[in-house]
Amino acid sequence: MKPLISIITPLYNHEKYIGKCIESALGQTYVNWEQIIVDDASTDNSFEVASTYSARDKRIKIIRHKKNWGISRLSDTYNQALKAARGRYVAILESDDYWPKNKLEKQVNFMVSKKAVLSYGNCILVSSGGTPINLFTYSYEKNILNNNPTGSILRLFGNLKFSVIPVTVIMRRKELLEVGGFCNDRYYPFTDVPTFLKLALKGRFAYINEVVGFYRKQEISEWYNFASATNAMGREELRDCVNLFLQKHKRHPVCSQILREDYLKSEQSIFIEKKKRWKKLSYFLNTTAFKYNINPLFIFFLNKYIYYKIKKHI
Repeated sequence: MKPLISIITPLYNHEKYIGKCIESALGQTYVNWEQIIVDDASTDNSFEVASTYSARDKRIKIIRHKKNWGISRLSDTYNQALKAARGRYVAILESDDYWPKNKLEKQVNFMVSKKAVLSYGNCILVSSGGTPINLFTYSYEKNILNNNPTGSILRLFGNLKFSVIPVTVIMRRKELLEVGGFCNDRYYPFTDVPTFLKLALKGRFAYINEVVGFYRKQEISEWYNFASATNAMGREELRDCVNLFLQKHKRHPVCSQILREDYLKSEQSIFIEKKKRWKKLSYFLNTTAFKYNINPLFIFFLNKYIYYKIKKHI
Protein backbone atom coordinates (compact mmCIF):
# COMPACT_ATOMS: atom_id res chain seq x y z
CA MET A 1 0.00 0.00 0.00
CA LYS A 2 1.21 3.48 -0.79
CA PRO A 3 2.37 5.49 2.25
CA LEU A 4 0.01 7.96 3.89
CA ILE A 5 0.73 11.65 3.27
CA SER A 6 -0.40 14.21 5.86
CA ILE A 7 -1.30 17.56 4.32
CA ILE A 8 -0.99 20.48 6.74
CA THR A 9 -3.19 23.50 5.95
CA PRO A 10 -3.16 26.56 8.24
CA LEU A 11 -6.28 28.65 7.64
CA TYR A 12 -7.17 32.22 8.49
CA ASN A 13 -9.81 34.36 6.74
CA HIS A 14 -9.47 32.69 3.35
CA GLU A 15 -13.09 31.85 2.63
CA LYS A 16 -12.54 32.86 -1.02
CA TYR A 17 -9.65 30.43 -1.47
CA ILE A 18 -10.03 27.47 0.90
CA GLY A 19 -12.44 25.68 -1.45
CA LYS A 20 -9.93 25.74 -4.32
CA CYS A 21 -7.21 24.61 -1.91
CA ILE A 22 -9.19 21.59 -0.64
CA GLU A 23 -10.43 20.65 -4.11
CA SER A 24 -6.83 20.49 -5.33
CA ALA A 25 -6.21 17.85 -2.65
CA LEU A 26 -9.40 16.00 -3.50
CA GLY A 27 -8.40 15.97 -7.16
CA GLN A 28 -5.04 14.28 -6.58
CA THR A 29 -4.26 11.10 -8.51
CA TYR A 30 -2.60 9.89 -5.27
CA VAL A 31 -5.47 9.11 -2.90
CA ASN A 32 -3.84 7.91 0.35
CA TRP A 33 -3.69 11.22 2.15
CA GLU A 34 -5.22 13.10 5.06
CA GLN A 35 -5.64 16.87 5.26
CA ILE A 36 -5.36 18.54 8.64
CA ILE A 37 -6.75 22.07 8.54
CA VAL A 38 -6.06 24.36 11.49
CA ASP A 39 -8.45 27.31 11.51
CA ASP A 40 -6.88 30.15 13.51
CA ALA A 41 -10.19 31.62 14.71
CA SER A 42 -11.19 33.03 11.32
CA THR A 43 -13.68 35.89 11.45
CA ASP A 44 -15.14 35.20 7.99
CA ASN A 45 -16.79 31.99 6.71
CA SER A 46 -13.53 30.04 6.26
CA PHE A 47 -14.38 27.47 8.92
CA GLU A 48 -17.88 26.92 7.54
CA VAL A 49 -16.58 26.41 3.99
CA ALA A 50 -13.92 23.95 5.17
CA SER A 51 -16.50 22.12 7.29
CA THR A 52 -18.69 21.37 4.26
CA TYR A 53 -15.77 19.49 2.71
CA SER A 54 -14.89 17.74 5.96
CA ALA A 55 -18.46 16.50 6.29
CA ARG A 56 -18.22 14.88 2.84
CA ASP A 57 -14.74 13.34 3.09
CA LYS A 58 -13.34 11.73 6.24
CA ARG A 59 -9.77 12.35 5.07
CA ILE A 60 -10.27 16.05 5.87
CA LYS A 61 -9.97 16.97 9.55
CA ILE A 62 -10.38 20.42 11.09
CA ILE A 63 -8.91 21.86 14.27
CA ARG A 64 -10.36 25.22 15.33
CA HIS A 65 -8.75 27.77 17.64
CA LYS A 66 -11.01 29.60 20.06
CA LYS A 67 -8.69 32.61 19.90
CA ASN A 68 -6.41 33.82 17.14
CA TRP A 69 -2.81 32.67 17.64
CA GLY A 70 -1.49 34.88 14.87
CA ILE A 71 1.86 34.98 13.10
CA SER A 72 3.85 35.03 16.35
CA ARG A 73 2.60 31.49 17.08
CA LEU A 74 2.67 30.20 13.52
CA SER A 75 5.07 27.39 14.42
CA ASP A 76 2.66 26.30 17.19
CA THR A 77 -0.16 26.15 14.66
CA TYR A 78 1.91 23.98 12.31
CA ASN A 79 3.07 21.73 15.14
CA GLN A 80 -0.49 21.29 16.36
CA ALA A 81 -1.30 19.83 12.95
CA LEU A 82 1.92 17.81 12.94
CA LYS A 83 0.98 16.25 16.29
CA ALA A 84 -2.28 15.06 14.77
CA ALA A 85 -0.59 13.80 11.58
CA ARG A 86 -0.26 10.06 10.99
CA GLY A 87 1.47 10.05 7.62
CA ARG A 88 4.96 8.93 6.73
CA TYR A 89 5.26 12.15 4.72
CA VAL A 90 4.13 15.70 5.47
CA ALA A 91 3.12 18.14 2.74
CA ILE A 92 2.44 21.87 3.13
CA LEU A 93 -0.63 23.37 1.49
CA GLU A 94 -1.51 26.81 2.83
CA SER A 95 -5.16 27.78 2.54
CA ASP A 96 -4.84 30.19 -0.39
CA ASP A 97 -2.55 27.93 -2.45
CA TYR A 98 -3.32 24.85 -4.55
CA TRP A 99 -1.73 21.95 -6.42
CA PRO A 100 -1.70 20.35 -9.88
CA LYS A 101 -3.57 17.03 -9.81
CA ASN A 102 -0.50 14.76 -10.12
CA LYS A 103 1.65 16.60 -7.56
CA LEU A 104 1.59 14.03 -4.74
CA GLU A 105 1.98 10.93 -6.91
CA LYS A 106 4.79 12.33 -9.02
CA GLN A 107 6.68 14.05 -6.22
CA VAL A 108 6.49 11.31 -3.60
CA ASN A 109 7.67 8.67 -6.08
CA PHE A 110 10.57 10.94 -7.01
CA MET A 111 11.36 11.62 -3.36
CA VAL A 112 11.35 7.90 -2.46
CA SER A 113 13.62 7.04 -5.38
CA LYS A 114 16.13 9.68 -4.22
CA LYS A 115 15.87 8.66 -0.54
CA ALA A 116 15.39 12.32 0.35
CA VAL A 117 14.25 13.93 3.61
CA LEU A 118 12.66 16.83 1.73
CA SER A 119 11.45 17.39 -1.81
CA TYR A 120 10.56 20.66 -3.51
CA GLY A 121 10.11 21.97 -7.03
CA ASN A 122 8.97 24.74 -9.30
CA CYS A 123 5.76 26.66 -8.84
CA ILE A 124 3.55 29.09 -10.69
CA LEU A 125 2.87 32.39 -8.96
CA VAL A 126 -0.74 33.46 -9.35
CA SER A 127 -2.49 36.71 -8.49
CA SER A 128 -5.18 37.07 -5.85
CA GLY A 129 -7.68 36.37 -8.64
CA GLY A 130 -5.87 33.21 -9.72
CA THR A 131 -4.27 34.54 -12.91
CA PRO A 132 -0.82 33.01 -13.58
CA ILE A 133 1.79 35.76 -13.16
CA ASN A 134 5.20 34.15 -13.21
CA LEU A 135 7.07 30.83 -13.15
CA PHE A 136 9.33 30.34 -10.12
CA THR A 137 12.16 27.96 -10.95
CA TYR A 138 15.87 27.44 -10.22
CA SER A 139 19.07 27.74 -12.23
CA TYR A 140 21.60 26.58 -9.63
CA GLU A 141 23.88 23.58 -9.97
CA LYS A 142 22.00 20.28 -9.62
CA ASN A 143 23.96 18.80 -6.72
CA ILE A 144 23.58 21.83 -4.51
CA LEU A 145 19.82 21.99 -5.27
CA ASN A 146 19.67 18.38 -4.07
CA ASN A 147 21.67 19.25 -0.92
CA ASN A 148 24.43 16.92 -2.06
CA PRO A 149 26.55 16.63 0.00
CA THR A 150 24.29 17.06 3.01
CA GLY A 151 24.31 20.66 4.21
CA SER A 152 25.59 22.19 0.97
CA ILE A 153 22.27 23.90 0.20
CA LEU A 154 22.91 26.15 3.21
CA ARG A 155 25.18 28.19 0.92
CA LEU A 156 22.14 29.09 -1.20
CA PHE A 157 20.07 30.07 1.82
CA GLY A 158 23.02 32.18 2.93
CA ASN A 159 22.99 34.36 -0.19
CA LEU A 160 19.41 35.48 0.75
CA LYS A 161 18.23 35.24 -2.88
CA PHE A 162 17.29 31.57 -2.68
CA SER A 163 14.02 30.27 -1.30
CA VAL A 164 12.09 27.02 -1.17
CA ILE A 165 8.39 27.73 -1.72
CA PRO A 166 6.33 25.86 0.94
CA VAL A 167 3.49 24.86 -1.42
CA THR A 168 6.01 22.67 -3.30
CA VAL A 169 7.43 20.95 -0.20
CA ILE A 170 7.02 17.38 1.04
CA MET A 171 9.05 16.15 4.04
CA ARG A 172 9.62 12.86 5.79
CA ARG A 173 7.81 13.09 9.12
CA LYS A 174 10.47 11.08 10.96
CA GLU A 175 13.23 13.63 10.27
CA LEU A 176 10.87 16.55 10.77
CA LEU A 177 10.07 15.29 14.27
CA GLU A 178 13.77 14.67 14.93
CA VAL A 179 14.58 18.36 14.38
CA GLY A 180 11.78 19.40 16.74
CA GLY A 181 9.02 19.93 14.19
CA PHE A 182 8.30 23.30 12.62
CA CYS A 183 10.18 26.21 14.12
CA ASN A 184 10.87 29.92 13.81
CA ASP A 185 13.45 32.13 15.49
CA ARG A 186 13.58 35.49 17.22
CA TYR A 187 14.35 37.33 13.97
CA TYR A 188 12.12 35.56 11.47
CA PRO A 189 8.50 34.70 12.39
CA PHE A 190 7.78 32.29 9.53
CA THR A 191 8.38 28.54 9.75
CA ASP A 192 9.74 27.80 6.28
CA VAL A 193 13.41 28.84 6.35
CA PRO A 194 14.18 27.91 10.01
CA THR A 195 12.67 24.44 9.49
CA PHE A 196 14.33 23.82 6.12
CA LEU A 197 17.72 24.87 7.52
CA LYS A 198 17.49 22.15 10.17
CA LEU A 199 16.42 19.52 7.66
CA ALA A 200 19.35 20.49 5.43
CA LEU A 201 21.63 18.86 8.01
CA LYS A 202 19.52 15.69 8.20
CA GLY A 203 19.92 14.38 4.66
CA ARG A 204 19.61 14.91 0.90
CA PHE A 205 16.88 16.94 -0.75
CA ALA A 206 15.15 16.05 -4.01
CA TYR A 207 14.53 18.95 -6.37
CA ILE A 208 12.00 18.07 -9.06
CA ASN A 209 12.22 20.30 -12.11
CA GLU A 210 8.46 20.44 -12.64
CA VAL A 211 5.60 22.61 -11.45
CA VAL A 212 4.30 21.06 -8.23
CA GLY A 213 2.40 23.97 -6.73
CA PHE A 214 0.49 27.19 -7.34
CA TYR A 215 1.53 29.97 -4.96
CA ARG A 216 -1.00 32.76 -4.57
CA LYS A 217 0.65 36.16 -4.11
CA GLN A 218 -1.61 38.85 -2.74
CA GLU A 219 -1.24 42.59 -2.43
CA ILE A 220 -1.91 42.25 1.30
CA SER A 221 -0.58 39.26 3.25
CA GLU A 222 1.28 38.37 6.43
CA TRP A 223 4.55 38.36 4.45
CA TYR A 224 4.01 41.81 2.96
CA ASN A 225 2.91 43.22 6.31
CA PHE A 226 6.13 41.88 7.83
CA ALA A 227 8.39 42.87 4.92
CA SER A 228 7.02 46.40 4.54
CA ALA A 229 7.61 47.06 8.25
CA THR A 230 11.33 46.26 7.90
CA ASN A 231 14.24 48.20 6.40
CA ALA A 232 15.10 45.78 3.59
CA MET A 233 11.91 43.80 2.86
CA GLY A 234 12.74 41.26 5.57
CA ARG A 235 16.20 40.40 4.26
CA GLU A 236 18.09 41.65 7.32
CA GLU A 237 15.92 39.43 9.52
CA LEU A 238 16.44 36.52 7.15
CA ARG A 239 20.22 37.12 7.23
CA ASP A 240 20.22 37.05 11.03
CA CYS A 241 18.15 33.86 11.00
CA VAL A 242 20.56 32.05 8.64
CA ASN A 243 23.74 33.36 10.28
CA LEU A 244 22.54 32.44 13.76
CA PHE A 245 21.80 28.92 12.53
CA LEU A 246 25.27 28.59 11.03
CA GLN A 247 26.86 29.82 14.28
CA LYS A 248 24.82 27.36 16.36
CA HIS A 249 26.01 24.51 14.15
CA LYS A 250 29.57 25.70 13.55
CA ARG A 251 30.94 22.31 14.59
CA HIS A 252 29.30 20.80 11.53
CA PRO A 253 31.97 20.77 8.78
CA VAL A 254 29.73 22.41 6.16
CA CYS A 255 28.60 25.21 8.49
CA SER A 256 32.17 25.76 9.64
CA GLN A 257 33.40 26.03 6.08
CA ILE A 258 30.65 28.47 5.06
CA LEU A 259 31.43 30.70 8.05
CA ARG A 260 35.09 30.83 7.05
CA GLU A 261 34.34 31.99 3.51
CA ASP A 262 34.43 35.76 3.02
CA TYR A 263 31.90 35.75 0.20
CA LEU A 264 28.91 35.24 2.51
CA LYS A 265 29.01 38.55 4.39
CA SER A 266 29.89 40.42 1.20
CA GLU A 267 27.00 38.92 -0.79
CA GLN A 268 24.56 39.48 2.04
CA SER A 269 25.59 43.13 2.50
CA ILE A 270 25.35 43.93 -1.22
CA PHE A 271 21.94 42.28 -1.53
CA ILE A 272 20.55 43.97 1.58
CA GLU A 273 21.72 47.41 0.41
CA LYS A 274 19.96 46.85 -2.91
CA LYS A 275 16.79 45.86 -1.09
CA LYS A 276 16.97 49.00 1.05
CA ARG A 277 17.42 51.25 -1.99
CA TRP A 278 14.64 49.60 -3.95
CA LYS A 279 12.25 48.85 -1.11
CA LYS A 280 9.51 51.25 -2.20
CA LEU A 281 9.73 50.21 -5.82
CA SER A 282 9.81 46.52 -4.91
CA TYR A 283 6.74 46.89 -2.72
CA PHE A 284 4.93 48.85 -5.45
CA LEU A 285 5.80 46.31 -8.17
CA ASN A 286 4.61 43.35 -6.16
CA THR A 287 1.41 44.85 -4.82
CA THR A 288 0.47 46.24 -8.22
CA ALA A 289 1.36 43.06 -10.10
CA PHE A 290 -0.54 40.69 -7.87
CA LYS A 291 -3.55 42.96 -7.49
CA TYR A 292 -4.02 43.70 -11.18
CA ASN A 293 -2.72 40.42 -12.67
CA ILE A 294 0.36 41.94 -14.34
CA ASN A 295 3.73 40.22 -14.68
CA PRO A 296 6.14 41.94 -12.23
CA LEU A 297 8.90 41.96 -14.86
CA PHE A 298 6.69 43.98 -17.19
CA ILE A 299 6.13 46.59 -14.47
CA PHE A 300 9.84 46.61 -13.63
CA PHE A 301 10.92 47.29 -17.22
CA LEU A 302 8.12 49.81 -17.68
CA ASN A 303 9.39 51.69 -14.63
CA LYS A 304 12.97 51.55 -15.98
CA TYR A 305 11.78 52.93 -19.32
CA ILE A 306 9.87 55.79 -17.68
CA TYR A 307 12.90 56.61 -15.51
CA TYR A 308 15.15 56.63 -18.59
CA LYS A 309 12.80 58.93 -20.52
CA ILE A 310 12.55 61.36 -17.60
CA LYS A 311 16.32 61.38 -17.05
CA LYS A 312 16.90 62.32 -20.68
CA HIS A 313 14.97 65.56 -20.15
CA ILE A 314 16.53 66.56 -16.84
